[in-house]
Amino acid sequence: MSTVRSPQHDRHHDHRLDRQGVRLAVAFVGLSIIWGLAFNLTGLPFFPVVVAGGVVTGLTGFWVRRANDEPEPSFAVTWPIAGLAVVVALVHFAVGHLLFGLASQILPAFTETALEVYQRTGTLPVWGQLLLGGVLTAGLEEVFWRGAFTTMVADRVRPNLPDGLGRKRRGFALVVVSTAGYALFHVATLKLALIAAAALGGLVWGSLLLVTRSVGATIIAHVLWTCLMILFPPT
Repeated sequence: MSTVRSPQHDRHHDHRLDRQGVRLAVAFVGLSIIWGLAFNLTGLPFFPVVVAGGVVTGLTGFWVRRANDEPEPSFAVTWPIAGLAVVVALVHFAVGHLLFGLASQILPAFTETALEVYQRTGTLPVWGQLLLGGVLTAGLEEVFWRGAFTTMVADRVRPNLPDGLGRKRRGFALVVVSTAGYALFHVATLKLALIAAAALGGLVWGSLLLVTRSVGATIIAHVLWTCLMILFPPT
């Protein structure tokens, strides 16, 4: 049985998409500038700027989510979903280290840009790196990227996908599109290793969101992965 939408419903839907689009555009440009400055102006204190960027990213995520009548996806997490997020983080960490080693053999710039970041983070004790970089910043990033950006991009891309695509392929296509935006954002850092890490992370966390429909799950996975990268950096 088909549902006939009223003109009022269509206007409301279009207005919501416009509101989302404006907020996403403002957030994307503004956050790109903040993170670009954080990673390229060496005269600024690295961690305070990065943490400030993380807080602004999280707050922006909540602001963008409010463009929806009912903000989604949810932050709720069940024990099975939390367990899945932990497993995903561990596999992501292992695969990322393997790919980093391979990429470093081909492009030495991978190692160079990664060392630049780790040298700047090394000015803070490990516990501070874990708390500020791993828990706070990584967690707040997810509020915007998977909690707002991915879902709202999907709202725009989904109607333009071919009808012949199955449900799984459509879902994967949406993950790829949102990952492209996530990786493009990291171009502002001018760090090759971070751009590559964002591309892989976007695929991992986007897929996890697709499966669980829980931003809480992607927060767990992102936080754990970041903490592992701080404790066991690639060499």
